[in-house]
Amino acid sequence: MEIDLETLKKHEEWNESYYFNFHDKNNDLTAFMRIGNKANKNEKSMFFYVMSSTMSAGIKLETPCDDKPLSIAGLEYEEIELGQWRLQYDGPIFNPLEKTEFKVTMDVTWEALNPVMDYVECVDEKETQMSSNVASEHYEQFGKASGKIEINGEEFGIEALGERDLSRGIRAWGSPKMWMWINAQFSTEEAFNITKLSVEEGDIDAGYFYAGSVNEPLVNADIDVEFNKGIPSSFSMVLIDKKGSKYAVTSEVVRFGMIPVDDKMILIETLSRYNWDDKEGYGIAEFLIPKP
Repeated sequence: MEIDLETLKKHEEWNESYYFNFHDKNNDLTAFMRIGNKANKNEKSMFFYVMSSTMSAGIKLETPCDDKPLSIAGLEYEEIELGQWRLQYDGPIFNPLEKTEFKVTMDVTWEALNPVMDYVECVDEKETQMSSNVASEHYEQFGKASGKIEINGEEFGIEALGERDLSRGIRAWGSPKMWMWINAQFSTEEAFNITKLSVEEGDIDAGYFYAGSVNEPLVNADIDVEFNKGIPSSFSMVLIDKKGSKYAVTSEVVRFGMIPVDDKMILIETLSRYNWDDKEGYGIAEFLIPKP
């Protein structure tokens, strides 16, 4: 059964989501951010988080839609040219557990390093239907970020690697039983992304492995996660591409931030350290799981 895209676009939860992250290894500084628009619901949302060895803080809020879909609450995206984005933030972020506030300004240019990966290359018709309540269209790309972040008056020069994600479709947070969205960058020429989405009908795996030439579509991911008090602490993976090639990756969670998304589910964004073929990489591993 084919997806009726025009019907989906009329759904109250139809969403267009722009997500970016990057990790600066020299400063041990990670930032991740998202702007989402649900025009049929008149809801625009955002989150912006920064993590380092000394802090983990962020902001999350919703506003009505307006004529600036890529600007909200001090967070602003601008597509300078194809594959190049300017990411800016000016405002506060918070750590509610420690009751601390940080004043942050960011001005970073994010530049793609591989071709856009369309998840449709990884899934069949049945899997496309199964994932229709999470995102009908899903694109991934890794890149490099350069610029600066200032936190409470202290300026950090940013030279980082990261991932961007564009998805369009119904975004009903309670629809999946769980998802894992994992990305790692080992160099400017080696990176991967994998999503494992679990719904009532089964699992959908999709992503890419890029090693300096082309995106190899990933079609299967065997992921074993270790938890510590309900939070992922380490995980190992065997990723298989369309050609049957296997990539064995081990990883450990360095630090994490938690983002509540609704009454039932919570989003855990981790900075994780990866090992593949004796190469070290870093990236965000995101886990959508039921609230403990």
